[in-house]
Amino acid sequence: MANLSLYAVKAVLILDTEGNRLMAKYYPHATEFAAVKDQRAFEKSLFDKTRRTNSEITLLDGHVVCYRSVVDVYVYLVGSTEENELILSATLNAYVDALDSLLRHQMDKQSIQSYYDMVVLALDECIDDGIILEVDEELIVSRVTKRGIDNMDVVLNEQTLMQAYQTAKERLASSLLK
Repeated sequence: MANLSLYAVKAVLILDTEGNRLMAKYYPHATEFAAVKDQRAFEKSLFDKTRRTNSEITLLDGHVVCYRSVVDVYVYLVGSTEENELILSATLNAYVDALDSLLRHQMDKQSIQSYYDMVVLALDECIDDGIILEVDEELIVSRVTKRGIDNMDVVLNEQTLMQAYQTAKERLASSLLK
């Protein structure tokens, strides 16, 4: 039996369409990525392997990598080969969907750079030190925006007219996109 550990995630990466790093979080238990040179080499080989494929899960250098391409960015979640791919994939999907909601369905390179603080906060709410904490997109979004689940529906008369219009527009857009 493999050694069971809570430390399921070794790294989370966001790369642009040229393979350049937009965000990278390598966790301390991933000792094979201790040096920046090793990180860059891994990112290059990862991007080269995944940029032309349509799969969502791959193996690379003894790691399970789940990834998604959204507009002009690639989001990767790296785990060891002993980890359950479905759990890693569910975690990645929750994180990407939370980012999409937080960035108002404009998840592209420019938005990620402009709202880098929310990108990192969402990651911290989803994964802490390589331990998966949350796989529910709505909870991640509510924690990042500091709104509780109960407070997400604000009474209309407490909003300004412009806020009410913006809220209605966002809800309509999200319901149409689903």
